[in-house]
Amino acid sequence: IGAIGGNDNGVTSLNPDPNKFSFFIAKGLTDGGGGTGSGVLQAVEKCVDEGAKIISMSLGGGGFSTTTNETFSGYYEEEGVLLIAAAGNDGNSAYNYPASYGSVMSVAAVDSNKNKASFSQFNDQVEIAGPGVSIQSTIPGNKYASWSGTSMAAPHVAGVAALVWSHFPNCSNKQIREALIASAQDLGADGCDHDYGFGLVDAKGAYDFLSEKGCNFPTGDTQGGCYQCVECTSSPTSSPTVPPTTSSPTPCAGKTFHLKLKIDSYGGETSWKVTRQHNNNVNIVKSGSGYASNSVVHVEECIPNDACTFEIFDSHGDGKSFRHHSLIYHYIQQC
Repeated sequence: IGAIGGNDNGVTSLNPDPNKFSFFIAKGLTDGGGGTGSGVLQAVEKCVDEGAKIISMSLGGGGFSTTTNETFSGYYEEEGVLLIAAAGNDGNSAYNYPASYGSVMSVAAVDSNKNKASFSQFNDQVEIAGPGVSIQSTIPGNKYASWSGTSMAAPHVAGVAALVWSHFPNCSNKQIREALIASAQDLGADGCDHDYGFGLVDAKGAYDFLSEKGCNFPTGDTQGGCYQCVECTSSPTSSPTVPPTTSSPTPCAGKTFHLKLKIDSYGGETSWKVTRQHNNNVNIVKSGSGYASNSVVHVEECIPNDACTFEIFDSHGDGKSFRHHSLIYHYIQQC
């Protein structure tokens, strides 16, 4: 978002001039990367209290929360805060929160060839995409490392938002959001799609959009994802499901499968599946693969009562080392 540039030291960023930006960093998770929804809300509230206008959240997990949804909506609608979050790294179409709340921009990840990362979540709440594969950044100890995940993509979009907003300070958070998605580079199928949203974030495109429009154009209702942009004439390229609402989730008719994976530096090597035996055939009911390196993956899915076999694989063949923290898994429900 804002590494200082032009000093021949380390990496630069979307906002390299420290005189034009400031950060307030709030900690919503533990050192191990875990946490609670209330902890994240407290961190976001602290950022808002300190005057933050853009909040980037490289985190996610858990289900829809009416309290969180209403709180984020208040910050977005009443406080003028632009909220941006990682779409998720499970590589499936499930909604990840907080990214899938209507008031939050859900960010997918693409690689250097502008292809969707295999781990990137895809659904009708994905709104925009950013670079998220092998992204070099700083880590503790004055070191650098390349990481992958939608957690890398979200701050790219937040950084572009900050850069563009600095040139158009009279625009609202809603207008900055609209400028970003209306000017995004369309990827994949024509128009907004579930893999890339409206496309790859484009700083110059957003700048040109606001240079032409100014800050007086209307914005649509807050819905998020492919439903968000009134300036975009294209409809979603697949029939989207209805956006998340405040209704209670559908009860599980079978049993709930819980899985937690702590991935090492070779996330692409790990895969898993849950199977059931039916009429002498083995059917896969849930599976996952293509995870971001050094990520923590949480899965909570409803599965049939007779789905009894859980298998996990390492394609490289060197096993799943607990000593080196390659993998941790926990299967709660059993037959």
